[in-house]
Amino acid sequence: MGTRKIHVQAHRGACSEFAENTLPAFQRAVELRVDSIELDVQLTRDERVVVFHDFEVTPEWCRDSLGNPIPASLPIWELESREIQEFETRIDRRLANKRALSEDERKIPTLRQLFKALKKWEATYGQLPLIDIEIKRQDLIEKKAPSAKTMVEKVVFEIKEYWDPNKTVIRSFDFSVLDEVKKQAPDISIGVLTYQAPISIVEIHQKLKPKLWAPYYKDLSTEDVKQALTLGLEVIPYTVNTVQEFQRLIALGVTGLTTDDPTLLIQFLNQ
Repeated sequence: MGTRKIHVQAHRGACSEFAENTLPAFQRAVELRVDSIELDVQLTRDERVVVFHDFEVTPEWCRDSLGNPIPASLPIWELESREIQEFETRIDRRLANKRALSEDERKIPTLRQLFKALKKWEATYGQLPLIDIEIKRQDLIEKKAPSAKTMVEKVVFEIKEYWDPNKTVIRSFDFSVLDEVKKQAPDISIGVLTYQAPISIVEIHQKLKPKLWAPYYKDLSTEDVKQALTLGLEVIPYTVNTVQEFQRLIALGVTGLTTDDPTLLIQFLNQ
């Protein structure tokens, strides 16, 4: 490996230790001094940006204010932010050791709450990581999701009002979202997510000129990485959680790794 610096990205925060996409998971990632934190956002009916991976809250993972499972799956964009704030989630799917979640781990934070928390944590931990925001968007036949234009507009407002465009990347699988970022906020870097992409990274680069490429870790070859690096892209595959895969992907030449377990990755890199 030599002395090449590998970018450590905490996937949904340090989600092997704390519930994903929650303030405790993000605080742990800051404490570990990762290079960046990846997180997912959705838009509510009243156009508030919340940090949540799934398109819907479900009876499996979500409880009402009385602690009962919600009666049916509900799209985030059909709910008011005040309703979401009253919910408790039980999303422990990425925890290495299953346990009862703390009160803060059961709350769905807004993006604004995270940005304000980061400013507070800076006093304790010093320099803050880059924030890499995945805008998630889905069109359903009967239940229309917010447009790419609206979602980008609301996320960009939060970044510019409560955070810093220079410390932000916006990523998506949806090229229409990335096109909107380029139109609305050319000062914010973009990242392209791919899974078994039907077009090459060269074509993607010509179309979008991203800062980074985040492919699924099993899709990568040495030639893919070489092409991307020649184009000046950072290559940070997701989601890589074993020492064996750390070794394999670093040998391919990637510039960073997205992991559920940043503690393990940092320990590995420090060896």
